Amino acid sequence: MDQQAAPVPRLLRDSTLYFIGNVANRFFSFVMMPFYTHHLSPSQYGILNLVELSISVIAIVFGLQSIGQTMTRLYHDQPTEDGRRRVISTALVGATVAAILVAAAAIMFARPIALAINLPQNVDLLRAAFVAMVFSTMSEVVLVYYRIQNRARFFLAYAMVALLATLALNIWFIGYLNFGVWGFVSTKLIVAGTGSLVLTVLALRDVGLRFTMAHARGMARFGGPLVLSSAGYYSIHFSDRLFLAHVSQADVGIYSLAYNFAFLISVLVGDSFAKTWGVSFYGYATGPNWQRRFAIIAFWLVFVLGTSAVGISLFGRDTLRIITPASYLPPLLMLPVLVFGYFFREIGDFFSNMLLIGQGSGTVGRIALGGAVLNIGLNWLLITGPLHWGIWGAATATAATWVVYCAVCWLAAWRLHHMPFSPFPLLRMLALSAACLALHLLLPVQNAYVAMVADAGWFAVFLAGSAVLYLGQTHRREAWALGLRSWAVATGGRQA
Repeated sequence: MDQQAAPVPRLLRDSTLYFIGNVANRFFSFVMMPFYTHHLSPSQYGILNLVELSISVIAIVFGLQSIGQTMTRLYHDQPTEDGRRRVISTALVGATVAAILVAAAAIMFARPIALAINLPQNVDLLRAAFVAMVFSTMSEVVLVYYRIQNRARFFLAYAMVALLATLALNIWFIGYLNFGVWGFVSTKLIVAGTGSLVLTVLALRDVGLRFTMAHARGMARFGGPLVLSSAGYYSIHFSDRLFLAHVSQADVGIYSLAYNFAFLISVLVGDSFAKTWGVSFYGYATGPNWQRRFAIIAFWLVFVLGTSAVGISLFGRDTLRIITPASYLPPLLMLPVLVFGYFFREIGDFFSNMLLIGQGSGTVGRIALGGAVLNIGLNWLLITGPLHWGIWGAATATAATWVVYCAVCWLAAWRLHHMPFSPFPLLRMLALSAACLALHLLLPVQNAYVAMVADAGWFAVFLAGSAVLYLGQTHRREAWALGLRSWAVATGGRQA
């Protein structure tokens, strides 16, 4: 099927496969949540999040997390298959060498890094995590390559094997050997190390071992501003943890658990969509009226994101009441604030991608950097500064930042490409969401299991309202057809 002529079915097919993998990942995460929360205290949970924060910050600052995106851009710029293979090989070699050098330097400075994040007793834990970072970087480059090749089934199979191995090893290390936080890091070393070896061998069989300096320079030029954008995004994601760490490690653990639950909208919807869209949208931006094709995709993306946001907000806290101890429960309203913050982030990312079409990555970097500055200022004001709202301040700062980010990306994309996407359907979606959630909060149910039934009722009301206020008759027919295609893919039937 022609990519330009029918983008939605193609995106639906691959996004559905990625969605299956993400759902499986989250399902097992929820199944295991009682195990983790009973074997780890909120403080230990906070330590794990701070270690992950440190690893990601180092990877972003030195450009390791931007390699996949720059590789994708240069891959699509190549006119020949040989040139594309050289891009992949160059990216893999460059990523491996860079990750080893960065990890070596980070290991040398692990003690001051641990002091900076208030973890002076966990220096060796940090060093082990930096080694795992090398393996994860190598694996990510290869997995991006397979996504570019539209090999979603291979990606899904690999993800399932890695997930099952991770669960088995975590149970063994944490539940039986009582390794605590070391259990997570030990598991990551084993799974990421083995996976990177297998993936690298498979990729090199396809593309060969060839390093081209011209491609390396091209990736460096395009990827430089993306380092700023990655750093900006990550600052918005996780700088609140650093502020909360100076309030209480237990608060970091409580907030991180609620945040991870709210982040479902990005994992299940945003990431499933981005795994396909992020490596293919350059190919859709050709021919006449490509802006209209993008507008159609954006319309459906907003609908799926809005529906998911309401579902997570309705069911989220009642689910946490059932599967976690009371010491982990977030404040009642914090979860919807975080969820809809990431609703706006995912929409903003769609328009941010449009800014990469026909120009460099500088605008994206500047927008992300501006968002990071805004977020850090709000975190100081609302968490540890004059207002001192603690975890409520962290949630509010995150949501406010993503709303501003979405608005800026939308306006910048409209000025550049004049995409015919009206804001009014989005506003109707938000109004309906707010009404359903407000009624849900005004009519609370004490028993968590009975509350889940009530949540299902409110969700049904939202779906009915969306069919009337957001989807017209034509869109309702399209939604039914797309749903049937999703079911066919999920059950192994005919592909869309």
